Amino acid sequence: MLVLTTDRLRLRWFAPGDEAYVLEQLQQDSWKLNINDPGVRDLGAAKFWMEEKLLSQYWGKGLGLWAVERTSDGVLMGMAGVLQRDYLPAPDIGYAFLPRYWGQGYAREAARACLAYARDVLGEPRLMASTAPFNEASGRVLEDLGMRYLETQQFAGVEGLSKVYSMGEPAPAGDEQARIADLLKRFFAVFNNQQGRCPSLAALPYMLLPQAIISRADDAGLHPMSVEDFVRPRAELLRPGGRLQQFDEAIIEQRIDHYGRIAQVWARYRKQGLLDGQAFEAEGVKTLQLLNTGRRWQIAALAWEDLL
Repeated sequence: MLVLTTDRLRLRWFAPGDEAYVLEQLQQDSWKLNINDPGVRDLGAAKFWMEEKLLSQYWGKGLGLWAVERTSDGVLMGMAGVLQRDYLPAPDIGYAFLPRYWGQGYAREAARACLAYARDVLGEPRLMASTAPFNEASGRVLEDLGMRYLETQQFAGVEGLSKVYSMGEPAPAGDEQARIADLLKRFFAVFNNQQGRCPSLAALPYMLLPQAIISRADDAGLHPMSVEDFVRPRAELLRPGGRLQQFDEAIIEQRIDHYGRIAQVWARYRKQGLLDGQAFEAEGVKTLQLLNTGRRWQIAALAWEDLL
């Protein structure tokens, strides 16, 4: 699934078939020195590592490391993304590239795009990163992106010391209505692919609880679906070159009822676009149930019906 694009890069979810790159990356001395040596020595082990460390994160957390391809020729050069490590209080940026692509600005370009994605699409006010103390090149990239060095620390389960970097501040406690409204705005925005914009449907598993209850209503009744059943066909429709282009869906009226850690939202929306080259416009109603899961609000249930 496509996550984001930059001037020179395309970041997408890793998928079966990427094992050769993973094997080469994990065998680099730079990976073993700056991260660890996972003992991956063949394609079978690379496939297992990819499934355990990369693919499993996408639907469960909506985060992870993504494949970085060069747009001009589709070459897979590295990985970059947004993660949530157990030992850090906020999501962090990670990246790694094969040595033959160093020194060309690709890591900086990918990391900068990941920071913007985390802030603008995921709504994260604070971001972090960590490096090995001797990885000065990576530290310079982070500082160039606006991160500041905090401390050098030993984390449980991490080999060696880690230099910790941060930017932004945690969201202040208080206006939960505003935080909920911000989530709703970002949720509707992920479907937008107008004027060549890259739709951000890969962010939906971050906004939705993994077990979220999703239903579409029509004259025949309710049609339930899983998070994956909801996301995949929309990602296919809205991708560059997909059947649905110049699409936008926006809230025109909403009501938020908020009680403690639970909220209920009613929203009327208007959507428009080109389906198979034909213009259309419609309105509908959505209802969402939200839960405050600690650091942020997430969508626990979603139901909608198109009215026109």
